[in-house]
Amino acid sequence: MKKIFNFLITICIFVLISLLCVSFCAKEIIINTLSKEIVRKEISSKVVDYAKEYYDDIDYDTLEKLETGIGNNENIDKITEKYFDNIAESITKDSEIKLPDTKDELLDLINQNEYILEENGIEITNEEKDKIVEELTSDGKLDKIYENVVVNIKSDISNEEKNAIDLYNKITTNTFRWLVISIIVILVLIIALIKKSFYKWTYNLAISFGLSGVLITLLIPPVMDIISNDLTSGVLGSPLDININSLTNLGYICFALCAVLIIIYLIGNKITKYNSKKYDY
Repeated sequence: MKKIFNFLITICIFVLISLLCVSFCAKEIIINTLSKEIVRKEISSKVVDYAKEYYDDIDYDTLEKLETGIGNNENIDKITEKYFDNIAESITKDSEIKLPDTKDELLDLINQNEYILEENGIEITNEEKDKIVEELTSDGKLDKIYENVVVNIKSDISNEEKNAIDLYNKITTNTFRWLVISIIVILVLIIALIKKSFYKWTYNLAISFGLSGVLITLLIPPVMDIISNDLTSGVLGSPLDININSLTNLGYICFALCAVLIIIYLIGNKITKYNSKKYDY
């Protein structure tokens, strides 16, 4: 009976660990995909087009540096996150479309890459920066893309898809994460109490981490490949590759923790056997 109970708890911990990994990576995966394929392209192309239009003598290398510098800037993800969070909220709450204020992030992004133009002898005024930002926001290109995405999703979304977005909103909160961590700790303590050992619970936890590693690195990626094309085609109008590196990296961490816990278990066994032999004498 104890073995069955321990087995069930081990499976529960495995499910919770996997869910926790998805919780920590879900937003990053989505934001990274949208940043790379939509927001990053629109912002960098707008700034580069502006530079080409007003500065005829600018060379290709400078334009390439400018596009790369803007595309790799962390503000891109901040801007994308604001748009995506509003999309998710608008869908789950069935509220009106709200345009997020991203002007500060856009200005900061341009300011951080201004040196690339200055190296080429080009100075961009505050008025010119404001013009670029206005052309992207305030019913500009980014805001129009955002509005179209929300309208299209709301008109075509099914109840199942709406529930999936609602579930995403719930599992990516810090409250949910702490709740899952607390349950995992409690379940581990229960196993430790059942086994009445200071180390034998590491074996069960190792199994849970090992199973999570297998699920995250081997089983989830092909499933994501299958659904990603349909999902992004429906939402964005064209299929996109979803970068799940952050999730697979957590899978490798699960394997590493599994190995560490097994080592601790083996060491604990040796110490226990050594002590029992010593006391026998």
